[in-house]
Amino acid sequence: MQRFNIYKKSKKFHWNNTLIIFTAILSLYIISIIKQTFFNPEKGIFEDIMIALMLLLAFIGLALKSIGLVKPENLSGEFTGFLEFYKSHIVVDQEKFHIDEIKSIEITNNDYYGKPNGATGFASSLSNGINNQILLRFNSGISKSYNFELYNESDMEKVEEELFSYYSQGKIDFFELVKILKIKSKTEIEDFRNKLALLK
Repeated sequence: MQRFNIYKKSKKFHWNNTLIIFTAILSLYIISIIKQTFFNPEKGIFEDIMIALMLLLAFIGLALKSIGLVKPENLSGEFTGFLEFYKSHIVVDQEKFHIDEIKSIEITNNDYYGKPNGATGFASSLSNGINNQILLRFNSGISKSYNFELYNESDMEKVEEELFSYYSQGKIDFFELVKILKIKSKTEIEDFRNKLALLK
């Protein structure tokens, strides 16, 4: 059985390397400006110390950025259970949802552990793989969404059989299924359509 970690993002403010270092550098700069404006306008050892500290912080930031090239970003939340797929139901943190009560299923699975995230500043350049989401729309009109972790880019293929079942029961649209399974070329899409037709 394949299952995925459910991730719940914290609502608390989260400090990262970029915010900490930029705030520290800005604070040193403001202190230096205040000193020159209100106390002693002449430059001296104090300014040299401020500049040295700012350069040191920038160097530390670059070192942390280098570490971020091999280590994914820190989590700003927690894992709260598992997402499990079955042909007859879906389990989210031990809560079972029967397929019959679900109107539609949408899944966004573009993130995975170690994926380059294009982060700027001093933050890690690698993702922790938690920006994936499943949206369940129920016949009652209620919708529920959950974030979950993918460790490998192709992990959703491990529940391909269950996804096929949801498609055959009208819970997942064909192009949604194509998107989830990363099928891109026209030829592959057509072959996949024929494959699904044989399964019905």
